[in-house]
Amino acid sequence: MKILHLADLHLGKRVNEMSMIEDQKYILDQIITLIKEESVGIVLLCGDIYDKSIPTIEAIHLLDEFLDQLSKMAIKVLMISGNHDSIDRLSFGKSLFTRSNLYIASQFENEIEKITVKENGITVNFYMLPFVKSAYISHIFQLQTDSYEECFRYLIEHTKIDEEETNILLSHQFVTANKKNPELSDSETSSLGGIDNIDFHIFDPFDYVALGHIHKPQAMGREMVRYAGSILKYSFSEIHMDKKATILTIDAKKEISLSFHPLKPLRDMREIECSLEELLKKQCEIGNQEDYMHVILTNEEQILDAIGKVRTIYPNVMQISFKNRRHMKQLESAQIKEDQISDQSPAELFEQFYKMQNHIDLDEKRLQLVLSVFEEVIR
Repeated sequence: MKILHLADLHLGKRVNEMSMIEDQKYILDQIITLIKEESVGIVLLCGDIYDKSIPTIEAIHLLDEFLDQLSKMAIKVLMISGNHDSIDRLSFGKSLFTRSNLYIASQFENEIEKITVKENGITVNFYMLPFVKSAYISHIFQLQTDSYEECFRYLIEHTKIDEEETNILLSHQFVTANKKNPELSDSETSSLGGIDNIDFHIFDPFDYVALGHIHKPQAMGREMVRYAGSILKYSFSEIHMDKKATILTIDAKKEISLSFHPLKPLRDMREIECSLEELLKKQCEIGNQEDYMHVILTNEEQILDAIGKVRTIYPNVMQISFKNRRHMKQLESAQIKEDQISDQSPAELFEQFYKMQNHIDLDEKRLQLVLSVFEEVIR
């Protein structure tokens, strides 16, 4: 049995106001080719299918086209929602689609939905856990905590799992390994203060945990707990994160092996550092001129219409920044201010903010009220 693990498609996403639809269609076509070449029978889509809760028409059509191709190939598809998805929109037609081997879990309803697939003499139980907040689990089971760790531990412990069988979990959550965070990028919503962390050990009953949410493909804690990563680079913090598709192969002995297949984008996302003159004369390494570029100019002098000039070489330039003496001084000044801020208490920072907004000092009565609020929040 061969299973393709994907996540974080973010269909309809715009990066620096540029639509990624054409790039997404290109990569999905590449994935269809991979499925045919590798004889994949099952595809897991682990959340953030769309980039927005109200997806664009183009994004809806692209997903429809992708799923239609998979259906015509008799591929089973298991899809869960992520934090970017609309529960109602993603689940539209759920009952009807089941007849076409498309299984959708967009909302957690009292228990983790289980789908059992039998293929070539191999049986696998898929547990489909869409994105869900701990407060909702706590409410459903009347728990006395909103801790993600405790709520998800309770949920897994009260899920019937036969560990003699092969069990795979689909989940879209922030999973960590012994308090170590996954490697993050700027394009995903990450944990705030560690409050929504779930340790990988909670998922020990599962043979493989197919995760979505983090955009770099990576394992957490053990090889079989993995983030698929996004299908494309969606920020310049990802320029060194090569995207790949993960395929699980389960043999007759129920042993799982993994293979990783590079996803080559239509246009890469890159950075280049040089002067404008070097760029225009192509004296630096230009590469594919259609790529999405962050161009770092080293010119000391001011440049009129810098982005217009850069676009004569890179029509899809997304960002321009400068690296020169003036810029370095600005960075040093900003760092000094940041250091000064880090040395101040929340109350001192609020006093400064209050004065800046109201042009008067914060009186003692209001200061005490602010302090009491800070103490309550910290507690």
